[in-house]
Amino acid sequence: MIGILIRYNDKTMFAGLPKDDARLKKQLENIGVTVSLHDIRLSDKNDIGYEIQIFTQTSVDLEVVSRISGDDTLGKLNDLMAYVERNDQESILDRITDSGAGSVSKLYEEMRRCTVQPEPDKLIIRTTMEYKKRYYEPVDCIVEKAIVVSHDEYSALINVTENCYDFIAENQEYMYYDNDNNRHCLLVCDEKSGDGVLINSEGYNYARYSAFVPNAREVIEQYELEKSGLKTVKAPITESEKRLLDIISKSADRIATLAYLGHRDFMIGDTLKELDCSMNDINDLLINAIAQKVRKLDGISDVKVSDLNIPLQPEITVKTEENESLAADEELSGLSL
Repeated sequence: MIGILIRYNDKTMFAGLPKDDARLKKQLENIGVTVSLHDIRLSDKNDIGYEIQIFTQTSVDLEVVSRISGDDTLGKLNDLMAYVERNDQESILDRITDSGAGSVSKLYEEMRRCTVQPEPDKLIIRTTMEYKKRYYEPVDCIVEKAIVVSHDEYSALINVTENCYDFIAENQEYMYYDNDNNRHCLLVCDEKSGDGVLINSEGYNYARYSAFVPNAREVIEQYELEKSGLKTVKAPITESEKRLLDIISKSADRIATLAYLGHRDFMIGDTLKELDCSMNDINDLLINAIAQKVRKLDGISDVKVSDLNIPLQPEITVKTEENESLAADEELSGLSL
């Protein structure tokens, strides 16, 4: 844990990082510092006039503090320490020590970018968790309008909900309570992740009431489809699709690893060779994946995949129940007594 001591106008506050953003902001307000956490630089050279001291306890703390540059902020340091706390301390120390990042901001971005992905066969649900939550009281919220904002704007919103935002101020008419006390809300979506925040500002320009909504953009798109009568049905993934997705994932990981090591240009064929695969293998998997999907569609009686690699040779031959019926009728009509 990194300790932060700030003096301002003869008042002093001390906090251990990581700490909840709202509580940290409240401590700062108590000594008269009212700016955003991401506007408080980790340097005495600032326009506000506060003095700041930083204390370390562990090797990880020392490594982090050694990267602090003049442009780093208290908000970014708190983000980094929250990330550090969620990881194994021994492995995170090795990753920080091996990093060439010259600032806390760059170190944080690098750590997040190089995060070891969870096991692929595990379900991952991105949501929020509350400490010792006593009970839940879900309510119906009517989405009057959904907007998509940049990733930077969305990151600012979820890190400091108490700040005022233009996209909230510009959409006040969509956030209110009606005569039946229904909650009418604005849904703000991140253009990058698709997650969102449901907001009822009650006439203010900040997220006075809010709730995190995972995969919000997907929820909106599905709702629009159903409203238009075009309901989607997700069919079970086929074995060929699984193999294709696995190759795509491994190829992307391989390219990303080489990019971190300084490589810039890649030939997909060469990458596939390293995975004991070829473009012909990909083509065969793609054909079989499509064929397996076609077989599951209504009205399809038979699908055959050609194993002959001959130019202009059909790769898939499909028969429908309707065509078979017509063929049978034609055969009967051709009989003579």
